[in-house]
Amino acid sequence: MVAVLVATMVVVGGYVRLSRAGLSITEWDVVTGVIPPIGDVAWEQSFADYQQTPEYQLINRSMTLAEYQRIFYIEWAHRLIARIAGLLVVLPLFWFLWKGRLSWRSSLRYWAITILFGVQGILGWIMVSSGLRDRPAVSHFRLTVHLLTALLLLGIVLWFALDRMDTERAADRCAGPTLRSRSHTLAWALLGAVVVQIAFGGLVAGLKAGHVSNTWPLMFGRLVPPGLLAGGDEWWLSLFEPISSHWIHRWLAFVVAAIGVAVFVVVRRDHPGSDALRIMTSLMLIFIGLQITMGVLVVLMNVQKWMALTHQGIGVGVFCISVGIAHRVHSRWGHDAALVTPQPSRHGENAR
Repeated sequence: MVAVLVATMVVVGGYVRLSRAGLSITEWDVVTGVIPPIGDVAWEQSFADYQQTPEYQLINRSMTLAEYQRIFYIEWAHRLIARIAGLLVVLPLFWFLWKGRLSWRSSLRYWAITILFGVQGILGWIMVSSGLRDRPAVSHFRLTVHLLTALLLLGIVLWFALDRMDTERAADRCAGPTLRSRSHTLAWALLGAVVVQIAFGGLVAGLKAGHVSNTWPLMFGRLVPPGLLAGGDEWWLSLFEPISSHWIHRWLAFVVAAIGVAVFVVVRRDHPGSDALRIMTSLMLIFIGLQITMGVLVVLMNVQKWMALTHQGIGVGVFCISVGIAHRVHSRWGHDAALVTPQPSRHGENAR
């Protein structure tokens, strides 16, 4: 349940971004912010606070109260989902501790998740506050860090859930440690590539770099556009500029696809007895194919809102499946590595 809510929170966060609703709530009230303004006076005060922001003064000066209420509720729903997800960790945790179904020592991992929820909320406010002062835009770096922290939270929660659900620890023992090490390495390489790809997606969103080119596969008539890696004082700083981040995000998708195909082939060769892995690798290729297709359409259709949101939702799906593959391969590999590791005999220990 928590994993589903966190995934939903990430997708709704994308909708907040696309709707320009992220700067509509100018305060961060952890407790009282659960309840939206009630009554005309409260709404007028909230709207007056928003009218002091650069976004209203430079972009939305013609906005009505009704239009403000619409974007307010979008951001409010995003924050509410995050609060509910956090409560779904904290409240059952207290209950299980009180009932003795969970020891304090074994509860530490869940307290770590609780703390990470708090960190995510703080990072979200730091991101929003960057757009409430001088310019009507949040820092693309803060946006990306906020997104990656949400992915970390989702990955950890999903990993713990899979630990609880895993029923195949004794399966697939026929493969040797060399083969298993190969699939283990590829699975983690896939997860790492997906995270890097999503990070560049966050940069593209924060920089509005999806609008720099509406052609594919060429950009400005070239496969390698002019100005690539030339937007900063140092070449590596150009990685975080609109043209370079857009171009990298385009083609890194095919690196992810290539690693996904390698995982698909190796899993079928080295793990013939694991139906779960075979299904997940097949789903991975389907989702990657959909993600690339939707990404191309987003570019060609000038970043239509529903397309961009679908693109982000599929990306979250790719991440979740890659976590599932890494978890299953890791648990299989770790189990068998313990089986094949030679243990010193008691007689040998006594002789030494």
